[in-house]
Amino acid sequence: MRRFAVLVLAASAFTRVAAAQATRADTADPYRWLEDVSGARAMAWVKAENSKATNVLEKDSRFAGIYKSALTMAQAKDRIPNASFMAGALYNFWQDAAHVRGIWRTTTLESYRTASPVWTTVLDLDALAKTEKANWVWHGADCMRPAEQRCLLFLSDGGEDAVTVREFDVTTRAFVKNGFMLPKGKQNVAWMGLDTLLVSREWKTGEMTASGYAFVVKRLARGQALGNATEVFRGVAKDVSVDPFTIVDGAGHRATFIRRGVSFF
Repeated sequence: MRRFAVLVLAASAFTRVAAAQATRADTADPYRWLEDVSGARAMAWVKAENSKATNVLEKDSRFAGIYKSALTMAQAKDRIPNASFMAGALYNFWQDAAHVRGIWRTTTLESYRTASPVWTTVLDLDALAKTEKANWVWHGADCMRPAEQRCLLFLSDGGEDAVTVREFDVTTRAFVKNGFMLPKGKQNVAWMGLDTLLVSREWKTGEMTASGYAFVVKRLARGQALGNATEVFRGVAKDVSVDPFTIVDGAGHRATFIRRGVSFF
């Protein structure tokens, strides 16, 4: 019995030591600095690792041929333009050698069915980036149904997940003066009506899930400051994400939902 008691005490002591070591390892994680994704040290490490990979790839005898083939396909003018219906027309986002950042353009169904569709540019992202001296990357558009004339454009700085959201009018082909504008952040937006949005974003510093996404949804009216938006739903930090979305049927009936992702599954 005495030997058993000694073993129990030894096991207990070992458990406490292991727990203490685990705690120290967690608080003294030598790679914690990588979590500062935009920090100077993290970015320097990324550039160094990219350089290592690039040097290996470019020295491969197959690299030049594969790169040339991929670039030719990416810039081919006879690519099939993937278009979507909107407001009785077809819209397509197109990139090529002359439009590196891309253009958002539109055509009619009749023209699209021809061998050489006639496209009208709605937004030239290269020109916008040059005018605004910004590194804009297209992350899509969400247009208010059923009219689909007012759209929320999602513009990323250099391609990161965080986006700036700006209201755009496809009929005037210009951003709406004093329209909705949500500053850069990881966010999701849904039209509740022409003058109301549901927005999930980092409303307060650190108010994000462990996965790095928003879990608080607020209602934002046209002309209302972000700080005055009304909270309508709050998940918890251990959720994956919380996102609003709206569906509209052919008769114009609307239903707005909030999807709470409690896990990746």
